[in-house]
Parts: sequence; C-alpha cells; structure tokens
Amino acid sequence: MAENQKWICPLCGEPLFNGEEIDIHHIVPVAEGGTNDMENLLHLHRACHKQVHKTQVKSRLK
Repeated sequence: MAENQKWICPLCGEPLFNGEEIDIHHIVPVAEGGTNDMENLLHLHRACHKQVHKTQVKSRLK
C-alpha cells in the first residue's frame, strides 16, 4: 500500500515514515459498504487521518 502511494502521505505530502504514527484509512467507510481491498485503503499519518475524519464529520453536520 505504501509503495503504491510512493511512500508519501496523500493528505500532507510528507514522507509516510518520518517518525509519525501511521493509520490505515478506508476511502469508502466499511459502514457505507467499503471493503478492505487495497483500492479502498490508504496509509495516512495519524494526525492527517484525524483531520480527514474531523472534516467529514463537519460536512455531515451542515
């Protein structure tokens, strides 16, 4: 997965393995029918992953 991303976090553009913790993100959430297939997963820094979910929650509340 990381190799497919060229070892870069797609959210911040920084190298994945820069000492920050890494999370696996489902592009389409499992609760919404997403799968654990490689095409639906991304490696993100933990802080970036939190930011993605924070933004998604805000957009749902509007």
